Amino acid sequence: MATTDASASMPVEDRAVITPVLRRARGATFVAFGAQGFAFAALTSEVANIQTRLKIDDGTLSILLAVVPVIAGVGSVTAGFLVARYSSSLVLRYAQVGVLAAILLAGYAPSFVVMLPVLALFGLTVGAVDATTNMQAVALQKRYGRSIILAFHGSWALGAFAGSAAASLTSKFDGKTYGNLYLGATIVIVPILLAFGPRLLQGIGDETLTAEAKTIKIPWKPMGAICAVIALAYLGDSTVSSAGGVYMEKELMAHGWQYTAVYAVYSVPLMIGRFSGDKLTDRFGGVPIARAAAVCAVLGFVLVGIAPNAWAALAGFAVVGLGISVMAPLTFAAAGRLDPHETGVAVARLNVFNYVGFLLGAPLLTSLWQAHMPYRVGWAIPAGLAVLMFVYAYGFRESRTAVAV
Repeated sequence: MATTDASASMPVEDRAVITPVLRRARGATFVAFGAQGFAFAALTSEVANIQTRLKIDDGTLSILLAVVPVIAGVGSVTAGFLVARYSSSLVLRYAQVGVLAAILLAGYAPSFVVMLPVLALFGLTVGAVDATTNMQAVALQKRYGRSIILAFHGSWALGAFAGSAAASLTSKFDGKTYGNLYLGATIVIVPILLAFGPRLLQGIGDETLTAEAKTIKIPWKPMGAICAVIALAYLGDSTVSSAGGVYMEKELMAHGWQYTAVYAVYSVPLMIGRFSGDKLTDRFGGVPIARAAAVCAVLGFVLVGIAPNAWAALAGFAVVGLGISVMAPLTFAAAGRLDPHETGVAVARLNVFNYVGFLLGAPLLTSLWQAHMPYRVGWAIPAGLAVLMFVYAYGFRESRTAVAV
């Protein structure tokens, strides 16, 4: 029978020994997740301003928002090969500096042509950081012997809130010169990453490429369900980050600081849900928590679509954030239960659907709006898709685990 927690299958002695090295590595991983969230939100919150400044039409924007997740997928796969040779800690340290370099260049790109390679760099490095931060998190959770990965994702949401809030303040007090924000962020964050980088867990390779992984068969039914959930969750998340500001600006005539605040408002309940997710799941179980969260996401998208003004829409985005908050961490926990040998096979398959969700969600509404669909009607689509998260939440039930073949 599967255990209720991935840590329950670990030896007691492994769960009991928490060394100073592990504590320092945990702190460094929190910093890495937070920095990644900040950089991602600082750039995506300024999509509308970047579009205006570089005179990018809606059709071209839709294409860009679709291409970047594909490039991120390439970056994630590339990181897997690099980690097998250089370790996740080293790849993570270089990739995070690359992310900050990309947003700094984006802040001062003088034209659309110059912005294209910058976005490619951003996608590659973001994909690499996503892969390696989660490698660090999974390795640390294994050594701690209890669930801590939700809190790491909470740190990402905290960083995203800070990044979006900084973008909103920059828009309000400094016009459209978001390059100053990215310059300031780079000056502050890079030294912090350089200081904490050596504390990351050392010697962690890509466990998904081991020979043992090829002998493990993962049960397809629960795996398919949780893959669907994570794809839908990231579809909703990327819809908010890519289309939320555009909707606020063009339909609700929001002020600049209001449409750049969309992701900040969304990320607060996202952060709260993730920091509290471990205890709630232990108490009520994965299925009830996931289904309650799915209901929140549906209601939030509906509220955004019918909002009479910008303030009501921001409230809707907050409800969406609460609904989506626990979905990704719950799927990774479920994947861990399906892989008791800790080969990383289930997590590797699941991570692919992260980018599938981003790829489908990023251009979803902007392309439909370009085809003259009413702005408000568009939000019915992510609302309907969020219903499917409720349906597929059965994947969080206890199920048979992977077997050797």
